[in-house]
Amino acid sequence: MQQGKKEVKSSGSNQKQDAKERRIIRVADTDLDGSNRVKDSLRSITGISFSFANAVMKTLKIDDSTKLQDLDEKALNDLKDLIKNPHKFNIPSWLYNWRRDLETGLDYHLLSNDLKSKMTMNIQGIKSSRSYRGYRHSFNYKMRGQKVRSRGASFKGRVGGTIGVARKAPTASAPAAGKK
Repeated sequence: MQQGKKEVKSSGSNQKQDAKERRIIRVADTDLDGSNRVKDSLRSITGISFSFANAVMKTLKIDDSTKLQDLDEKALNDLKDLIKNPHKFNIPSWLYNWRRDLETGLDYHLLSNDLKSKMTMNIQGIKSSRSYRGYRHSFNYKMRGQKVRSRGASFKGRVGGTIGVARKAPTASAPAAGKK
């Protein structure tokens, strides 16, 4: 042992507790923080809404205050399976995020990269059809009837601050206006 450096030994229980608190759990191609509640962690996955997360919690009978790291392996595997295949667990189809697909006519629940790629492909198809919505998509216009002249300078919203009249700050050496 070198001089000036002390060897610090920690007990095994502290290491287990630290490892449990810092646990990262991978669900649906997303790294989730184990210290958060299950419902909040599920909502951080792209494609899972508040309603769908509530349905998952009720179907698996998980308490609202349960943290993700407190789930055992069986419950975690059930959670992953339910998110991938919600029809096997009788989740109603009106909670799915991809209803009545154009090609198949079926209802799906897509997550993360699958949802993003399907959305991009769908918008590309609308653009190539040169329909009214496709035209508006291709020029980044609002397409659901919102005003474009007075509401928002661009597709993403107002760019820059408002323009107004700036007043000069009164200086101490200048005489007050109106006094003689």
